[in-house]
Amino acid sequence: AVAGGSGELTKKELDKFSRQVMLEEIGYTGQLKLKNAKICVVGTGGLGNPITSRLAAMGVGTLRIVDRDVIELSNLHRQTMFDEDDVGQVKVEVAAKKLQKLNPDCKIEALAISVNEYTALEVVEGCDVVVDALDSVNARYALNKACVKFGIPFVTGAAVGVSGQVFTILPKTSACYFCMFPDLNEDTMPTCSIEGVHPSILSIVGGIEVAEAVKVIMGKKPSLSDKILHIDIENLDFTTTRTFRAEECPVCGSGKQEESVKEDLILEELCGRNRGKRTFSITPTSTFDLDVGRVTDIAKQKGFLVENQGELGLSMRTNEMSVSFMKKGSAVVVGPKDEQEAVSLYNELLGKKTLSANL
Repeated sequence: AVAGGSGELTKKELDKFSRQVMLEEIGYTGQLKLKNAKICVVGTGGLGNPITSRLAAMGVGTLRIVDRDVIELSNLHRQTMFDEDDVGQVKVEVAAKKLQKLNPDCKIEALAISVNEYTALEVVEGCDVVVDALDSVNARYALNKACVKFGIPFVTGAAVGVSGQVFTILPKTSACYFCMFPDLNEDTMPTCSIEGVHPSILSIVGGIEVAEAVKVIMGKKPSLSDKILHIDIENLDFTTTRTFRAEECPVCGSGKQEESVKEDLILEELCGRNRGKRTFSITPTSTFDLDVGRVTDIAKQKGFLVENQGELGLSMRTNEMSVSFMKKGSAVVVGPKDEQEAVSLYNELLGKKTLSANL
């Protein structure tokens, strides 16, 4: 008998997922596991597009998607979930609507927040596996620490140019991200806006991340829990490097973690946008609900044109600058001359004068 509920697959589900239910690697029991799974995908851009759409289409029961940004025209060559009508809108809000159409039975939790050491625990809590689709090393460090704390498997991937890498972290069992890369610096990392990115490498890396996440849900050992897969699509090279835990790692081992001073705001300079204009991400260390009406009124008084306003955020611009706010208070400011002007504009638009950052 075929019935509804989380204990069985419906007739519709048996038909819809028939081509993967017949796989030995998934089967009927595996499809049920996917239906009852909760997967967090952090980032809905170049990697997040193929990852989220594939997981939703495969029948994952709950997808939590996280991103801090709005859709830009330069995203569209690789982020095929979006189209030109979506430009300027909040990524997770648009992605949630499109994923819901792709699989109406999948519950979508959209979080329009920036991931950092103060928000990462909230982002991953309650999930069965976390999939990394980020373009920020600092955010990846924060996710790694949160996943280790909660014991949540963490599939991490990255791609730029024509190359990429993937590996899976099983907390307290395999090497964590900090074990492997303890000294990465955000300012020196290659980025898509400087080096470009081939859309195909994103599909390949994203597809492998999905395969690893599905293995976690199936209760199987991920193939990349003890090695990093390096991919070069220019030469079609696929190589691996063994990974080993660092016993004195301050995140997953016996090492001591350094305490950081908590500021009101976290300020990050991103790669230049709109023909090289300076771009800053500003995130409050204590999230709050944005007063959209007040911000809109102040923006208009300061000469901003409010272009897009959704449930999870809004964006605005003048001839020289653009600002996009997320509902929980984070923002991306494009066009200020320096950090001080970015923070000052952020505070003015919020109607606040006291929030400070470590400039």
